Amino acid sequence: GGCDAVRGVAALNGDLLELTQREWELLELLAHRCGEVVTRDDVLAAWRASPPEPGQTAAPLNSNALEVYVHRLRKKLERSGVQIVTVRGLGYCLEKP
Repeated sequence: GGCDAVRGVAALNGDLLELTQREWELLELLAHRCGEVVTRDDVLAAWRASPPEPGQTAAPLNSNALEVYVHRLRKKLERSGVQIVTVRGLGYCLEKP
């Protein structure tokens, strides 16, 4: 795929990217379908299918929570050159420079 490099970003810049479990799952999902739109429902479904983050058992997995995770992930990806683009009304798309 065109975005295999994204998978190595966290390891490559270990000091830069300290991802939580949910952030990593979000990045993996976007990287796996690089250049394609991943809907909010896709992300939420993937999160619901995986075990909760330690200490986050009661965290509601909804669109508001997703916004927060996307915002945090964007900040962590800033210097990597990889961007999470919001596709209005649909979801998110990962783009490499």
